[in-house]
Amino acid sequence: MRSSTLTLFLFSSLVGSLACGSSSGDDDTTTDPTNSPSIPSMPTTVETDDAGGTTVDTPTEGGMTGTSNGPTGDTEPETTAPTTSTSTTAVDPDTTSPETTNPETTNDTTADDTGPPPCNMVMATVEPVPPNVMFVLDKSGSMVAMPSGFWDADADPNTPDISRWNSLFQVVQDIVNANDTKINFGANLFPSKAAQTMYNAAACPVLAQPEVPVAPNNAMNILNTIPQAGDLNIKGGTPSAAGVTTAVNHLKSIQDGAPKVIFLVTDGAANCFKDAANETQRFEVYDDSLHTIVSDAWTVDGIPTYVIGIDIDNAVTPNTGDGNPNGINPFEKLTMLATQGGTNQFYNALNQIELQAALDTIVSQALSCVVPLAPEPGFPEFTEVEINGALVPKVTDCATENGWVYVNPMGPYTSIELCGTACTDLKAAGEADVNYFCEPK
Repeated sequence: MRSSTLTLFLFSSLVGSLACGSSSGDDDTTTDPTNSPSIPSMPTTVETDDAGGTTVDTPTEGGMTGTSNGPTGDTEPETTAPTTSTSTTAVDPDTTSPETTNPETTNDTTADDTGPPPCNMVMATVEPVPPNVMFVLDKSGSMVAMPSGFWDADADPNTPDISRWNSLFQVVQDIVNANDTKINFGANLFPSKAAQTMYNAAACPVLAQPEVPVAPNNAMNILNTIPQAGDLNIKGGTPSAAGVTTAVNHLKSIQDGAPKVIFLVTDGAANCFKDAANETQRFEVYDDSLHTIVSDAWTVDGIPTYVIGIDIDNAVTPNTGDGNPNGINPFEKLTMLATQGGTNQFYNALNQIELQAALDTIVSQALSCVVPLAPEPGFPEFTEVEINGALVPKVTDCATENGWVYVNPMGPYTSIELCGTACTDLKAAGEADVNYFCEPK
């Protein structure tokens, strides 16, 4: 998707009302994105012709001129600015400005020959706010152990098997490269690179801060930091709870208003129980605290967790001292975890093809449907939203209706959210056209 482009057309109206499109009413959602682009100013001149009308010349970067002809108040641009440029008009601050009037209720708005127009119309093409996504990646020894850590990645028995970590690296590489401008990615490993192949706490270290903090255009940093595809020197247990805790704390520290999401990818059941009384309990007992951490992230902090398994057995584990939790069904545990994380679906990949498909699906779901408005509309009741030329209705409940709402129903009106099928359409189009009236002075 191309970077966010904002094209503004500002029109003067000296007499008459503005034709405004949508009904009033505000809605309630939760996210408030920031980082609105600044708008440069261009001068405006006003002249009087012999017939008593007025002409407003508005130079732009592309040479566009807006005119308002005589007492009719009809306003039309002579040309259309390209979507890749940004142009605005501004009124000479030394002139006298009449009081701005709400065009919804008044049809008798006037301005003298030297004052500014009472209202500006704004049309903007905008892109969604990038969500903040943390990869939480299982770097346990079982991801490369022979033979269980190798699998038929391409579902072709005639080709050599490769390690599960090799497949995971390739899929992460594809995802971050394809979505680098759409999503702010970060990555955390469990256990960290310091983990050892030992039957004690040395197999379970996890960093308090993620290996790669969330940031824009982070693909190269992630791929250079996590173990490479062919690395077979991967060690340690499965401290899933500690890995998710680091990711949650990091996401909570980001206060940019963008959506926050966790992608948890693992090939086994959580162990490395931090409060274990002995080493057997540390590795042979399932760490149920993972479920509390994921549930609280969703219900308290609004951070969903997508759960992706790598060839997880749907069977009860035996009671053996093999470093895997005994007497549990890991498939059932991870299915429960996905529900508690607010995503309600556990993706279990049996090869690299299915792993790629699962992550492609959740990336699409995680993409944001919140778009910023800059500048903020002065009369938000007149805002119109279009996707591919089709008008999107304003609705009252984003959870159950198809349309759009203001993120902050009582203002500031700095962003809107697309809902239902409109959200799906936005993700497919990559942008929306927002038309609103009365740019604030």
